[in-house]
Amino acid sequence: MSENGIKDLVIYDLDGTLVDSAITVTKVLNSMRQSRGLSDLEVTFVRPLTALGGNELIKIALQCESREIDKLLSEFRDIYSQVKIGLETVFEEVLETLGTLKRQGCKLSICTNKPRHLAIKTLEALKLRSFFDAEVCGGDIQNLKPAPDPLIELTKKFNINTSKCCFIGDTVVDYKAADSCGIDFLYYDSGYDKNLDRLYKPIRITRHSEALPYIL
Repeated sequence: MSENGIKDLVIYDLDGTLVDSAITVTKVLNSMRQSRGLSDLEVTFVRPLTALGGNELIKIALQCESREIDKLLSEFRDIYSQVKIGLETVFEEVLETLGTLKRQGCKLSICTNKPRHLAIKTLEALKLRSFFDAEVCGGDIQNLKPAPDPLIELTKKFNINTSKCCFIGDTVVDYKAADSCGIDFLYYDSGYDKNLDRLYKPIRITRHSEALPYIL
């Protein structure tokens, strides 16, 4: 990570970084599996699947044919939009760390491939949205992560040089997006993507407070 002082903009991925969304995803998938006569899945099985994207998640978790994926993914998102998201899904130290960064004058933003209406639902349900100054979500721009476009969009919004930014994420997709535009990256190892550490050896944190020395 480059040594150039405090980061003016800290960008966070959402699922797997701020929120253990696999808990909610597993509830939705199991409700759909039950209607198909399938047994329930464990959260530990679902967690790494969420890093593969919606299509692969549905294909594997619901054991469906490729021609069924679009319909089932739409059904999944409809159910997800109505299910209650519990406060217990917020990872430890998230609130305290975000509060510290805000008090230090950092701009905070979200960069997620999750569709906007589901991302905002999650942030508001978990009382996180007030911490953030902007979000780029699925559907907001044409190219999503691993393309660098959403990260660049945020740096332009705040007129902040990439050298003064930091992106915190949990998957190879996040790492590639940051690497493509020269933004410093911190890997929050929450169990969603073990391949990232094996393939790229990024700076790794296991608690949110561990990011503060790199940012401040």
